[in-house]
Amino acid sequence: MTTAIVHPTVENLQQFSEEFDLSKLLKSDGVLLWLLANGWGYDDRTCLIASIIDESVSLDEVWDSEEFDFNALSDEEKEKLNQIFEHFYL
Repeated sequence: MTTAIVHPTVENLQQFSEEFDLSKLLKSDGVLLWLLANGWGYDDRTCLIASIIDESVSLDEVWDSEEFDFNALSDEEKEKLNQIFEHFYL
């Protein structure tokens, strides 16, 4: 299975524009934009995942989080996260 990760743009975030201030969010440096642009729903779970990632100092800290069980994610979600980490942190 191949997963393609897209960069956050206005076009691929437009579907969420009624739920938050898109122009303000596009100025942020957080990972939430990446998650939304790559098919994660805008919900409490995704916001928690983004918050944990943004506040962590290492990827090990993310995967070992006590706030959310990242190991319970589907293989596809884990693959997407790994690819987002590669784009986001490089």
